[in-house]
Amino acid sequence: MSVPAPGLSDLSQEPFGDMPTEPEAFLRWRANLDRHHPYKYELSEGKVSCMMIHVSRAHWRVTANILGELFQKVDRTHFEAGPAEFGVRTGVGVRYPDVIVDRAGAGLETLACEAPVLIVEVLSPSTAGLDFTAKLQEYTAIESVQTYLICAQEEPCAWV
Repeated sequence: MSVPAPGLSDLSQEPFGDMPTEPEAFLRWRANLDRHHPYKYELSEGKVSCMMIHVSRAHWRVTANILGELFQKVDRTHFEAGPAEFGVRTGVGVRYPDVIVDRAGAGLETLACEAPVLIVEVLSPSTAGLDFTAKLQEYTAIESVQTYLICAQEEPCAWV
C-alpha cells in the first residue's frame, strides 16, 4: 500500500500545484482553479482529498430533483439553495456537498456558506463510507445545520 503525499488523504491522487491546508487559503486556491478542472477537492483535518467529479446519471438526477423541489419550496427571502460548487466550512476544513441550503444575505463575493441549514449528499460508491462517517461528524457539528440528508441514487432511500 502506498503512502499519500504530504497534505493529501489516502483518497487522493497526485498533488495539483500547491494545495493549501488552511481553510480560508484553501477556499481562495480552489476558487482560482479553472472551471473545467477535472477534479473535486475537499479539505478535512489538514488533508486535501482529490476525487473525479464525473457522476452517474442517477446521481445527477437525484441531485437535480432535490434542487428542483427546494427551488419551489424554499423561502428565497430567507434561504438560498444551490449545488456542489459552493463550499461549506466545517470545524476541520471545507467540504462541497451535492446540495446546500444556506441562510440568505451573505455577500456575493463569499466563497463558502455562512450558515448552512440543510446539507445533502447523494451516495457514490467511492464516497459512501465518508458520507456516513467523517462527513456526518463534520456537518452535524456545524451549529446552523438543522438537517444532514444522505440519499441513495440506485433506490428510493434516504437517511437523516
